[in-house]
Formats: sequence, structure tokens, C-alpha cells
Amino acid sequence: MKEEKERGVHPCIDEQAHRLIHEIRMYADILNDRRGQRPAQNRVLFLLHRYGAITQKQLQQHMQIQQGSLSELLGKMEASGLITRSRDSKDKRQVILQLSEKGIAVEHANHDQVMAENNEMFSVLSKQEQKELERMLNALIIDWKEKHPDAFPEDHWQTLFSKI
Repeated sequence: MKEEKERGVHPCIDEQAHRLIHEIRMYADILNDRRGQRPAQNRVLFLLHRYGAITQKQLQQHMQIQQGSLSELLGKMEASGLITRSRDSKDKRQVILQLSEKGIAVEHANHDQVMAENNEMFSVLSKQEQKELERMLNALIIDWKEKHPDAFPEDHWQTLFSKI
């Protein structure tokens, strides 16, 4: 146990689980590096495409990042012509975010690229192996969701929109 602490490995961490999480992160990193894109910007594009016009506060809550970080990111995206920001006509304190036509085109291109790369990456697995991997990942998600229901932003997202 002392040796593990000296190596920086916590004795309670299951090495196999640690390796699996690391490999899942590597997959995401490989795809992001290959695309030469910024994950936070892609996430904003995806969320605005999925949910349409939303407030900056809702986006911040969903992304779970600091207000200043989000404002800086949105400023760059607005300057690049990817999004538009406008005041809510009902509540002038709220800023409404939407994808511009350019943002929609970029999101569609991103989606097409993601689909092609996912197909390429998973082509090494047979259809049966892909189904088994999906089944195992779903089992992990369902178990984690039951143990930690607050850890799932989509559920939080649905709650946010039910109040609008």
C-alpha cells in the first residue's frame, strides 16, 4: 500500500476500471485532436442545435462551467459568426443564444464528421461486439444513474426546460 501511494496510485482504485476510463477519454481526445476543434465550442454548437434558442444561464448550468469562461467562449463564437445573442423580450436581463446559419452549417458538418469517424473507429469490432459494448456501457450508465441521479445533466436539462 505504501508503494502504491509513492507511485501516485491510490490503493482503492481498481486498475482495470482506471484503464477503461483512461481508454474512453483517449478515444474522445483522439477524435478532438483529429478534428482540430475545441470540445467546449463543439458542445455549445451541439446543445444549441439540439435545444434551439436558450438562455445563457441555462447553457451555463448545463455545461457546468464558470460564467466568465462561458462568456469568453460565446464572445469568440459570436465574433466567428457561429451564434447570435439577443435580449429576451420578456426579461431584458436574460440573454438568448441561437445558432446562426453558419453555426448550423458547422454543426451539421461536425455531425457528419463525427458519424464517419465513429463508424471508422468501431469498424474493428463486429456488429455483435458493438452491441455487446453498447450493452455493457448502458449497464454502467444505468447503475451510475441509480446511484447518482444528480450526476446526469440531461435530466437536469429537462427539469430546467419544464420551468420555462
